[in-house]
Amino acid sequence: DGRERRADADRVRAGAGDPKSPWALAHGMVAFGPDFAASDGRAARDVIVSFAEPRTAGAKKVWLFPESKQGSPVEPHRFILVKTLLEMNVPLDQSFATSSGEKVTLARLVADLRTAAAAPKTDSDYHHVAWQISALAEHVRRVPAAAGQEPKLPELIADALARLEADQKVVEGYGGPPEKAFDDGSPLNAAKREKKGIYGHSCGGMHLVQAVASAIAAARRDEDERRFRKQLGVLLYRYELERPAYAALLLRHPGQGLLIRLQQQKFFGHLVETLTLAKSLGLTAPETEGGKRIDQTIRYATGDLVDVSKELLDGGVYDRLDAVRKDREQTYLDLIGDGCHALRGLGRAVELL
Repeated sequence: DGRERRADADRVRAGAGDPKSPWALAHGMVAFGPDFAASDGRAARDVIVSFAEPRTAGAKKVWLFPESKQGSPVEPHRFILVKTLLEMNVPLDQSFATSSGEKVTLARLVADLRTAAAAPKTDSDYHHVAWQISALAEHVRRVPAAAGQEPKLPELIADALARLEADQKVVEGYGGPPEKAFDDGSPLNAAKREKKGIYGHSCGGMHLVQAVASAIAAARRDEDERRFRKQLGVLLYRYELERPAYAALLLRHPGQGLLIRLQQQKFFGHLVETLTLAKSLGLTAPETEGGKRIDQTIRYATGDLVDVSKELLDGGVYDRLDAVRKDREQTYLDLIGDGCHALRGLGRAVELL
C-alpha cells in the first residue's frame, strides 16, 4: 500500500537524519537516495565526509572514519560510508571538507580505502569484509580499469564466497520440519543464540550475500555465478524456516512483540533487498525454476514485510523514538537502520515485479 509506505518513510526519515551519526545518514541515503539531507539541512554526503580523520598507513597519510564519536555511530562497519557514497553514484571528483577542514574528493577516499583494505584473515575480518567488498565492486562498476588495482576483486570473491558457503551450511544441513527448525536443542537454535555460522554476521549475513553478488556481477565468472546461485537457494530455504519460527515466537511470547517484530523486519527487509539486488544484477536466471522461486519468494517476503511494517507503525513505536533510544539504544538503531533497508527492499520489489 503506497500510503503505508509513505507513512513508514516519514517516520524513518526523521531518525535517519541525525547529523551526529554518519551511520544513520548513510542509511538515509540508502532509503531516500543521494540527495538525502540531515535534519539540520546539510546534504548527508557532506556531513558524512566531515567525520573523516587523517591516519597513517605505513608512511602514507590516509583519510578514514572512526567507529564512533561522542556516543554516536560513525562507521561501526568498516568502509560502510565510502561504500554508500559509491553506491549512491556520488561523483568521484566531488570535493568535501573533512574533520580538519582539509578538502578531499571521493576518489581520494576510495584510494585511501584501497590502501587500508586487506584480505580477511580472522572471524572479525570476515564479519566486516562485506562493506569493503561492496565498495570495491561499486568502484570497479564505475571505473572498470580499477579491476587491476589492489586489493583485487577476484581474490576477495574467492575468500568471501568460500566463507559464505561454509557459514550457510548450518542452514543447508537442516532436514526436519520447518516449524521445529529453531526449537531448543536444534543446531539452528544454537547457531542463532551463539551467533555462529551465518548468524555470526550482522543482519544474518545478508550484507555478505549482497557484497558477493555485487562483486560477482562486476567480475562475471561463470563458476562464481553458479556457486552463488546455490547460495541464493539456501536463502530461499532460510525463508521457509525462519518465517514460521517468528510466527511461533509471537504466539508464545506476545509481551516481546516489539523485539520479535523488529527481527522480522530485519530478516524480511534484508531478504527482499538481497534477492532484488541479485535479480537486478542479472544473477537469478529468471527463466529457470530457481529464478521463478526467487521471484515468488520476493513476492511473499514483500507481503510479510508490508505486514510487519504496518504492525510497527500501528504500534506507534516510530512516534516515540526518543523514548525508545533512552530505554535501549540497539532497538532504536534497529528501527532506523532496518527501516531504511526495508524501504529500499520494498522500492526495488515494486520496480522489479
